[in-house]
Amino acid sequence: MSAEEDRRRAPRAPIADTLFIQSISSRQVSMVEPATCSTVNASTTGLQVELDFDVLEAAEIALWINMDNGSRTLVSGIIRWSRPTERDTHLVGIELDEESWPAVAAWLDAIH
Repeated sequence: MSAEEDRRRAPRAPIADTLFIQSISSRQVSMVEPATCSTVNASTTGLQVELDFDVLEAAEIALWINMDNGSRTLVSGIIRWSRPTERDTHLVGIELDEESWPAVAAWLDAIH
């Protein structure tokens, strides 16, 4: 088990969805409009997403999740890490704010 897996508070599920993303504490993401990311996996406490650009660690971000019923749910979190991929994109780890956990849990329940 890796150190990264040891830090996880909830099990991850593979998921493919597109989320809209906006930076709260940095203008970095807002320079790319509209900014979207593709989810790789998710849990109630965090997301791993793929972006076409790099982001700053510790940046606060907001994400809009498109729910099955057509509504959008706003969640927020902090960028914990970013790594380049072979496809010239970036894998990004996001730790979600505790207030976002119920909304993400409802989203995961709806799609699984």
